[in-house]
Amino acid sequence: MKRLMMIVCAAVLGCLGTSLSVKAQTPRKVKMTIPVVAHSMTPVYIAQSKGFFAEEKLEPDITSTGGGGPDIRALIAGDVEFSFTTGDNVILAQQEGKRLLMVMSALNKVFINWAMHKEAAKAKGVTESMPLADKIKTLKGLTIGVTNPGALTAHLAAFVVRKAGYNPQQDVNIVPVGAGPTWLAALENRKVDVALTAPPVPETAISRGFAIMFINNAKGEDPSIPEFLMENLIARPETVAKDPDLVRRMVRALTRANQWALKSTPEQVADALKPFMAKTPPDLLVAGAAAVQPTLNADGRTSERSFQTTQEVLEQAGLLKKRVSYSELVTNEFLAK
Repeated sequence: MKRLMMIVCAAVLGCLGTSLSVKAQTPRKVKMTIPVVAHSMTPVYIAQSKGFFAEEKLEPDITSTGGGGPDIRALIAGDVEFSFTTGDNVILAQQEGKRLLMVMSALNKVFINWAMHKEAAKAKGVTESMPLADKIKTLKGLTIGVTNPGALTAHLAAFVVRKAGYNPQQDVNIVPVGAGPTWLAALENRKVDVALTAPPVPETAISRGFAIMFINNAKGEDPSIPEFLMENLIARPETVAKDPDLVRRMVRALTRANQWALKSTPEQVADALKPFMAKTPPDLLVAGAAAVQPTLNADGRTSERSFQTTQEVLEQAGLLKKRVSYSELVTNEFLAK
């Protein structure tokens, strides 16, 4: 009888051990929003294609919201655990009493380019080689297309319009046109005169022959924005407090993706992006990969300089009423030591 009990106990413990092992190996499903399908999402796409999420036992369910704004709102509402998006909306959410935390900085330079319809450029006498100050002065009376009213594109549009000495919606009209195909259609059909979004969309308009580059932020054409909270991993404070291991694994996967991309050729990066950006012509995919590499943050650390520069942009755009402290919205504790 004693021997039988020992056999039964051993069997039970064996089954329990197997169950725990299977549970430990089962990938955890994680919901995350991104604003657009673009080269700015390079860390997310590489973490997927190169298996960095899988190695962290993560199975991300990623939703593109067609522009910034809805992505953050889904996070605030608790519909997703994370958002991979721009930090400007984290600062503006705090202004409305909705605190979020940036736990990693993936891109720390502005990666939003402007394209102008060729007819508008001809009418205004604009060339790509004109000084930035002269180009933005030509915006008066024109219509600018942005992805969403609450997106970084809208915030940058207001920033540039005010920098030129004009008032948004009075001297210059700013309208939402969506992302990707709808953005391209709006500019091509001259529903807007100039539009801005992440590469490779503006470059696609240029390659199709109906637009010129108006502002190339990817090449640092605007020196007033040396660093920026371009793309960040963002979570609710309760997720950070209750599930730090999940946050750490997400941060680790995305940081490894950046480090892989920085050691790779543009062609290798483009090949990793191909499954997620299949409609992008191969030459633009490679050119975009080369453009995004200098913006990738190797260690994932969110710098105070990028935080303050982002606040300056929001202030000058007339959107930020009061500055927020860096420590309220940023934590670097989940990065590798």
